[in-house]
Amino acid sequence: MPYRYTNIRIVDPANSIDTIEYRPFNLWWAAHAAAEETVQGAPLVLAWLRLFSAHLSESETTKLRWQGDLAENAEMRRVYSAMYSRYFSRALLSSRFGITNFVPLRVNNTPIDNGVTVSRILNGDLPDWIAWDPNLNCYVLAEAKGRLTGNVLNFLTEMPACIGSGKAQFSRVEVRNSRHQKIKTRNWVVANLWSTDERDREPVSLLWDPEGDGVDLSDDEIPGNANAIREHRIANIAKGLGRPEAIGKDADDTGLSLRIAIEPSEDIIPSEEFLSVKGIMPRDPTDYYQLRLGSVMNERQLLEPIEKPSHDVHEDLYAAALITPLGIRPILDSADLEATKLRQAQTQDGADTAMIYGLSINAMRGEKQRALWLSADGIVSPDGTSLFNLKGVNISEA
Repeated sequence: MPYRYTNIRIVDPANSIDTIEYRPFNLWWAAHAAAEETVQGAPLVLAWLRLFSAHLSESETTKLRWQGDLAENAEMRRVYSAMYSRYFSRALLSSRFGITNFVPLRVNNTPIDNGVTVSRILNGDLPDWIAWDPNLNCYVLAEAKGRLTGNVLNFLTEMPACIGSGKAQFSRVEVRNSRHQKIKTRNWVVANLWSTDERDREPVSLLWDPEGDGVDLSDDEIPGNANAIREHRIANIAKGLGRPEAIGKDADDTGLSLRIAIEPSEDIIPSEEFLSVKGIMPRDPTDYYQLRLGSVMNERQLLEPIEKPSHDVHEDLYAAALITPLGIRPILDSADLEATKLRQAQTQDGADTAMIYGLSINAMRGEKQRALWLSADGIVSPDGTSLFNLKGVNISEA
């Protein structure tokens, strides 16, 4: 699974921050976000499984660009744009800021188990998720936007209209505690301007952080709130894995625990010579970065991914599910495991892509964050969930 280059602009008006990066982004983050959305009930498994094998551009293999014009007709282009924006927005918030425990918002009220509730207060579209920022110890509201029409310079230097409409969505909900106090949240709108073979332009992901208001969580309140949203998300995932009761110390008693081991594999990060041939490096001094923004990009960043591949072997126990174009099959017993091994053999012989998604048994028991593991054949996120190419793993019953 390749790295692809994209422009990442991060805007925090409250702190006068407006920065742009142009670095390789590992697409396993987006696949992991897609898998988790799917496990929690999102449709179109086939679409995101083909994201990397059939939908990315074949004529442009360095930048994040889609084949053709993303889809044949306008309706499907809107569907894919919205769907992929959810995946890439989650991926960017997770990889750049460590934001975790994304919980989709319901139509009117989304209760979190410790008495916190996200409630609609005005009509109109709502943000996509409530999540948690472990670095700032606060709740996060997040909204994803995808655009096929738009101006690159507008996304790189100004505030596109989709950012304004996203900001308005935060005013339609309130996050309140059990005392009915409004809690201050960090808010993010992530707007993705897509590049396609027919729309030959730079891809841009714009992350905008509008201010929120309300009361801050006290030091005493932070651990309970962090744990509550973590358990809420894990419960959602466990249900999708066919284990609705699999939370707490007896998590491994609700179905088969799968041992997954995987060797690190070498990701191909573009070389300086390759980037020079592609016209990406060295940068033209009259390009829009310097001409419009007055800043010189650090060329070393072009050769440095946001996260580098891991070099150690990964092994852990998981509650897991097989993901194929036909959907999700939780691995709950020996028969499911045998079916997974059969599918693994078929993928070795050239069958359609298949993946295995896992929720760590220790994470289900309440284990804290861990180190990121990332390789060419999979990802283990710090929150204890994982996604692997079925071809590349060794699987066995614990």
